[in-house]
Amino acid sequence: MSPLKTIDPATLLDMITEGVVLVQEDGRIAFANKSFAEICGVADHALTGLRFSEFVVLQDRQRVNRFFLELIQSSDPVNDRTEFSFMNRSGIEYLLEMNARNLTHDGKPNILATVSDITERRRTRNKLKKLLDLIPEVVLTTSPEDSARIVNISNATEKLCAIPSEEFSSGAFHIFDIVHPDDVDDVVRFYHTIIDREYDSLEYRIISADGQTKWVNDAAEVVYKMGGRGKIENILHFIRDVTERKIHMQQLTSALDNLRVSEERYRNMIETATDAIFIVTPQGRFQQINPAGIKLFGFTDLERALAANINDHYLDLTQRAHVIRRIKTNGEITDYPIQIKTVSGKTREVTITAGAKKNRDTAKLESYQAIIHDITVTLHKKEIETYRRTMKGLADSINNLTQTYFSYVGLMKETLIDLKQDPKNMDTAVEELMADISSFRKSLERLARLGKIARDAYAKPPDISEDGSSNEGMYYFDTR
Repeated sequence: MSPLKTIDPATLLDMITEGVVLVQEDGRIAFANKSFAEICGVADHALTGLRFSEFVVLQDRQRVNRFFLELIQSSDPVNDRTEFSFMNRSGIEYLLEMNARNLTHDGKPNILATVSDITERRRTRNKLKKLLDLIPEVVLTTSPEDSARIVNISNATEKLCAIPSEEFSSGAFHIFDIVHPDDVDDVVRFYHTIIDREYDSLEYRIISADGQTKWVNDAAEVVYKMGGRGKIENILHFIRDVTERKIHMQQLTSALDNLRVSEERYRNMIETATDAIFIVTPQGRFQQINPAGIKLFGFTDLERALAANINDHYLDLTQRAHVIRRIKTNGEITDYPIQIKTVSGKTREVTITAGAKKNRDTAKLESYQAIIHDITVTLHKKEIETYRRTMKGLADSINNLTQTYFSYVGLMKETLIDLKQDPKNMDTAVEELMADISSFRKSLERLARLGKIARDAYAKPPDISEDGSSNEGMYYFDTR
């Protein structure tokens, strides 16, 4: 025979630390163990026949009676647990947690319930809740028996989703109810499987009561009981609003994508540019150079270009000193004319636009960035145009002088004819003839000076001044 069969059931129930009570259909107590009698402040035998509701505080009495009625009437009740305030015969109020089920005894429906004093636990929980309410994140705990059932939740829900925490505590709302439809399955799976992982986090979207869609980070951790030999106390969730960070990350990602596109366009622009574009160190060594630059300087390939130094390609190093000085003074130099020499020694007329790049933190010079435009062909065209205009001016001047010569010859011829017809005006005619000869001589001298100007124009090309301007107009011929 089993030793348990020799023990009275009432004695076994008295050994249980939780209160055990059997309540009849009419609400009267049929049996109570010693633990329940201690809570009531009445001897256990004196409880028989008393109404259970006598010990329930007035504001909870109707709710507890309805709870009993639903248990008796339903074979499979939805709710078999409740909490209520309980006052013993000494006037001391307790907060009790009751788990109950219906039980048929002597052919009549009864309720068998266990009650636990959770007053201290609730006080501790309330203190913890006050502390948690100071935290801007939503803090909630779920039950180890059902990792989706919310046991406690902080007041930060109102800020996060515009729903008071009481709505979640009462069961009117659950976190699942505010999750974005596209994320619900992931969130439900996260809550139901967190015990297997012990710690994890998930980012998902919620829709608040005011219609806003927000991103949250839900970090969950399994909390074990102190000295509980691996038993779980609860599951703790910290839910933090990360909408702003998410938006910033999306903007950053978009900006990076745009930057990549811009860099690609910029790179293509540089690669296909007809002007030489390059970056050199403060000492002049090439760091980057585009194909047009390689071609202008006459390098055979990029490797040879990166091994070269820009200083070796200035025809006149005083021009380099001037360029550097202008950059240091003004921060940049624009379209400044210089001469460079290629690898083969040929001279090229170019304009340079350049600036300095400095370290953002130390302001130390890191490199020079420059664009060189080859104007050699342009200058040759300008020279040809200048010569063309010069020759036109010379032709016009010579034509005018020629007309003058013919005029003087005609005058001298008329003077000689007059002298032949009327010899007595000899003195006057000779004076006029000598004057015409003098004027004719001056015209010949002017023609000589014009010839010298023409020789100088061919010997000396148009001047390119320091600021890049050029004498593009016709030369002025002073033939006086």
